[in-house]
Amino acid sequence: MQALPFGQYGFSIAVYVIGIMIAISGISLGLGYAINEKRFKDFGRNELYQSILNGALVGGLLVLFSSNGIVSTTINQMTLSNSTSMQCPTSLAGNSAICLAYNYLIGSGYSISGTSHPSILGTSTLLLTALFSLNAVLGAIASVKVSILIVTISFSYIVNPLILQIEYIIKLLSTIAIGAVVQGAVLLFISASAITVILPAGLVLRSFYPTRKLGGFLMALAIGLYVVFPLSYVFDAVIATSYNSQINLSSITSLNQTAAGIEGNLYSDISPVASNSLLSSVSSSVVGAVESFANTFSGTINWLLQGLSYLIVYTFVLPAFSLIVTGVAVREFSEVLGSEARFGIFRFM
Repeated sequence: MQALPFGQYGFSIAVYVIGIMIAISGISLGLGYAINEKRFKDFGRNELYQSILNGALVGGLLVLFSSNGIVSTTINQMTLSNSTSMQCPTSLAGNSAICLAYNYLIGSGYSISGTSHPSILGTSTLLLTALFSLNAVLGAIASVKVSILIVTISFSYIVNPLILQIEYIIKLLSTIAIGAVVQGAVLLFISASAITVILPAGLVLRSFYPTRKLGGFLMALAIGLYVVFPLSYVFDAVIATSYNSQINLSSITSLNQTAAGIEGNLYSDISPVASNSLLSSVSSSVVGAVESFANTFSGTINWLLQGLSYLIVYTFVLPAFSLIVTGVAVREFSEVLGSEARFGIFRFM
């Protein structure tokens, strides 16, 4: 975070605009008393009060959101209170909550209370890589056909349903990975613009009478996005830690090795089958191996679906909760700043 939280020119522009509005309110008051016009007096008095309030807001927000300000210190303390550790990119180093949320979604992972956790994107990518390999091996097995006299045995009838299950899981994992990347991009946007662009724009717009409500909303939006939104992700990460279901790739690796072994056995057994009289014994051993593999795969599919349910909760359900909390916070902050933020989905709150 920069020494001044309003960007390179935001603080200066806000001060200049407040000075201009104080001058305008003084002129309006002077004209009102000079011509004894109540409307000029009321306008000048109200604008003077609003200019003083805006000046107090600029000073207060400067203290709150500076590098070692109250807000930054509080966010860092709340985020790191559970012995949390993570690697933060330079652009996210000023807000530990955004850094943890980023690592929770697409970063290098994080550690809470001494327990390491991979990011959602990292877990999804590892699973996708393993499942792509498994899908290729199963496709090769499905292409194998064994002819016994006038009977042809095709393993596609056994393997194709498994391939369909894998393709369904791959689609789900791809959706989860994309959702995590999108949320990570939103966090990068918030870190880059909430305090340096949106907040000073809100201060400037709030200083003018026609755009006062819009400015109040932008200020509330900046505070909600920079403070409430990432802290809600910290809450999500704590929930994920309290009910941890880490994806262990050992089962997928073992299944890949079993599938590759069956594939090798199939291709090595096809040539003897064509010239050997022991057709029934060879074919029965091959079919038995495939059936054993299918039984093992059934248990792995159940494990994968359970892991997917956790990833869906961590990627979509908990972030939806974060959006709701942020929306409510923005609405309340807007009312405090003299604006209105009415979202249809929050009308019941």
